[in-house]
Amino acid sequence: MKKKLVTIMAVAVGLTTVLSACGKDGGSTGATTTPTGSAAPKEFTVSYRHTQIKDTAKKRKAMFEDALKEVEANIPGLKFESEGVDEVVNRDTKLKAEMAAGNPPKIFELFGGTDTKNYAKTNNLLDLTPILDELGLKDKFVDLSEFTVDGKVYGLPIAGYLEGMFYNKKIFKDNGVEVPKTYEEFLKACETFKAKGITPMALGGNEAWVLNMLPNTLYVRVGGQSVVDGLQPGQSKWTDEAFVKGHTMFKDLIDKGYFNKDALALKYSQTQDRFANGETAMIFDGGWANQKYSNPDQSKIAADLGFFNFPTVEGGKGNDLINGSYSNGFGFSAKLNENEKKVVKEYIKVFFTEKYQLRQLKEEGFFPSMKLSSTGDKPIIAEMLKASEGKKTFPAFDSMIQPKVKLDLESGIQAFVGGKKSVQDLLAEVQKSQEAENKKTAK
Repeated sequence: MKKKLVTIMAVAVGLTTVLSACGKDGGSTGATTTPTGSAAPKEFTVSYRHTQIKDTAKKRKAMFEDALKEVEANIPGLKFESEGVDEVVNRDTKLKAEMAAGNPPKIFELFGGTDTKNYAKTNNLLDLTPILDELGLKDKFVDLSEFTVDGKVYGLPIAGYLEGMFYNKKIFKDNGVEVPKTYEEFLKACETFKAKGITPMALGGNEAWVLNMLPNTLYVRVGGQSVVDGLQPGQSKWTDEAFVKGHTMFKDLIDKGYFNKDALALKYSQTQDRFANGETAMIFDGGWANQKYSNPDQSKIAADLGFFNFPTVEGGKGNDLINGSYSNGFGFSAKLNENEKKVVKEYIKVFFTEKYQLRQLKEEGFFPSMKLSSTGDKPIIAEMLKASEGKKTFPAFDSMIQPKVKLDLESGIQAFVGGKKSVQDLLAEVQKSQEAENKKTAK
């Protein structure tokens, strides 16, 4: 499933076939009108759940809503019942319970990897393979592997992502620091900034998932992606050398004072503000954040924004990798009547098109999940693509492990960052959770 993200932009593969099938505007062939004198179409509703409820997601929510309006216009009588739910609540609580009970929404945001595999086993997740074949869409996606189970596709990725180091070019230049290529150079850069009273990196841990981004890259740098791939099958353990070394490196960065001291008190958005306001030299973040950092209305450093892949580690087995994947998407209930099946098909025809893929790229900087014929000219996007050249992508660890293990690691990492838990204690506890979940999965 490893793919170079540069494929997204560099390969000029148009969606001509898709667009001609769906209409020149990226939607379907148009609304069906009711003949004069005939009865009005019977009204019906279809449930739709999204997670775009934060202030930072207003543009994305508007895009989703526009797509729903198009679908409603194309299907007489249709009215969507749209529901916005917090991303963590949707993934870790609501959707999990609904799948167990057999009553998920008809259309909903879905996480790839383990979530999709588990839900496919319940028979409550719609197999999209025949629909994609009918619409000629299967080969239009860059990578469907995280939503594919036993050769069948159960979800469609909305966008891709990269994780790496955003940096302030002015701070680097003013202090004579070059972009580090090795971990040793990176440590020297951090020490230079600290010595001059500049916080090297912004970090926030009020939302625990943020704390796991950098360690994920560190232990994959050390041991390669195979160490994460082997967790659920039991071929590797959280207590193995790669995980110990990666978390020890992270702890070392904390102990040396290379992050802001109030990390655990800061929300993710507040951490981003620190970097966007020019208060730190760097921040390890997801590519989605480029929209904020490059927007002069939200960032004081927009003109000085840069990005680099995290430096190589001596002897590292994952030095040729970059954290990036296609995990966030849409899934559909397997329990649909004929009207609902038409709606699902129409939604896929309308939403998964170059029109909306380009819109999210231009408005928010999200990497397309589909092959596009054009990409726009946003400088930071080009810089991120350059950072990914020659690299293979690896997915975030939480798409490869069970949700319970993810939650246990998140609660443990906060205590770890706060100095209340050692590397060994943290990883021993997470491994215990991993083994317990692996036993459940094997049943």
